[in-house]
Amino acid sequence: MKKATLTKIIGSALAVALCVPILLNAPMVSSAAESSVSGNVPDDSVSGNVPDTPDTPDTPDTPDTPDTPDTPDTPDTPDTPDTPDTPDTPDTPDTPDTPDTPDTPDTPDTPDTDEPSGSGSSGSSSGQGTSNTASNAVSVAANHTVSVAGRNVASTVGGVYTATAVNGVAISTPVASVSAAAGLSQADIDAGTNVKFYVCNSYNKETKKALSDVAAAAGKNIAAYVNFDLYTISKAGVVTSVKNTSEPVTLTVGLPARIAKGENTVSLLCIDKDGKTVILEDTDTDPRTVTVNTTVFGAFAVIY
Repeated sequence: MKKATLTKIIGSALAVALCVPILLNAPMVSSAAESSVSGNVPDDSVSGNVPDTPDTPDTPDTPDTPDTPDTPDTPDTPDTPDTPDTPDTPDTPDTPDTPDTPDTPDTPDTPDTDEPSGSGSSGSSSGQGTSNTASNAVSVAANHTVSVAGRNVASTVGGVYTATAVNGVAISTPVASVSAAAGLSQADIDAGTNVKFYVCNSYNKETKKALSDVAAAAGKNIAAYVNFDLYTISKAGVVTSVKNTSEPVTLTVGLPARIAKGENTVSLLCIDKDGKTVILEDTDTDPRTVTVNTTVFGAFAVIY
């Protein structure tokens, strides 16, 4: 409350206090008499003009307490994502069976070295060996009879005949000519060096692959893989491989039964020491055999 207002209130209170005793002691008269006496004197001459008690000022309204702002909604806790299923552990693949180790082919016997030079010139005789067939591979002496496609043939060059992929093999060129073509001199022959023939199935994968590729390129099939190897062996046992001869040597090969029916044109395929392909054509008319003249020795394929 302001000071001026307070002072005013106090003054009014004091005036009232002074007037009250006067009013109490003054005689009461009728209003009419009062009027005649007073001569219509204004009231404030009697009353002392006591001011009205001022209105107590209105207590100002207490300002509205502002609304407490709404507490914002707590955002929903997002759903915890589902834990993905643990993928199934794949089955451990079966360990493949270890392939059987192929049997190591028997190492053929080294051709005999005690055969005297020219021993084959007298022809076949008992005690010089047994005939070679697909199921009975043996060492034979020079000019010994062997079985080729069921027919007895004298093979002029002795050696080791172990091939089972074909139905017998024989060399028909005279041994002296083969020896000379293999590079042996008469002095070598006199000193006890001989020429030997070694026939076996071919097992070299790289060589077989090379022959197979050549045959396929020529549109041919392969019936057998065979090694026709020629060696010279000294009396002291020194072995020398002969890859090429200076003159042709005639070979006759018995064909596997499945192609020995006269329905196929059969030839021999080989790759020489320089990597060149050599195809040897059949020179006989027997459908059970193929006869060729070759200056190359090593791995061959019978093709048709």
